[in-house]
Amino acid sequence: MTANSTIPLVCGAALLAFAQPVIAKDVSPKKIMEMSAGCAYVVSIAEGSNVTLNYGSADWLSLVRILEQRTGLDGEKAMQKAKAKYNKRARVMGADEARSHMLKRARDCDREMAVIQS
Repeated sequence: MTANSTIPLVCGAALLAFAQPVIAKDVSPKKIMEMSAGCAYVVSIAEGSNVTLNYGSADWLSLVRILEQRTGLDGEKAMQKAKAKYNKRARVMGADEARSHMLKRARDCDREMAVIQS
């Protein structure tokens, strides 16, 4: 990934945040990092389940790393928090329903990355 391609990714992530009603209230770098880390996690789970997506977890991890460099936020901590969130969801909702939700979210993330890349 070149330096010229990182600027559209970060700008796209900010634009994506404005498009999300939940995130629109707080478009802080922290929220963008949480969204990106969450997508990286669910997309990696979807890849393990042989779900075909246009953008893989490596694309999301690249965005997390860029955000780390630009904002100084801890991407690893955000990833751990995303994993804990979905593990809790599995305990509360049940494994099958949580997995179904994660796969749906992975498809949503795929569409979001398409917006970021455009």
